[in-house]
Amino acid sequence: MKDCMDITSPKGTKVRFSYPKNGYDSDQATAKKHLTVGQVYTVDHTVVHDWHTEVFLQEKPGVSFNHVHFAKA
Repeated sequence: MKDCMDITSPKGTKVRFSYPKNGYDSDQATAKKHLTVGQVYTVDHTVVHDWHTEVFLQEKPGVSFNHVHFAKA
C-alpha cells in the first residue's frame, strides 16, 4: 500500500486510522476500543520489532497500536 504510514515516523507525524480490519483480532479490538475510523492522530513514538511495529499516539497515552491500521495523513 502506497499510503501506509512509515514505521520510523518521528514524534509529531500525523497518521490516519484507515484500516480497522488489518492486524490480528487483538489489534482490531484495541483499535476499535480507542480509535475512530478516518480520524487523524499524532505519533508519539514507534517501536519496531521483527514481526510488527507498535505505534504510540499522543492522543492515547499508554496504549500501543499495530502500524498496519494507519495511513499517512
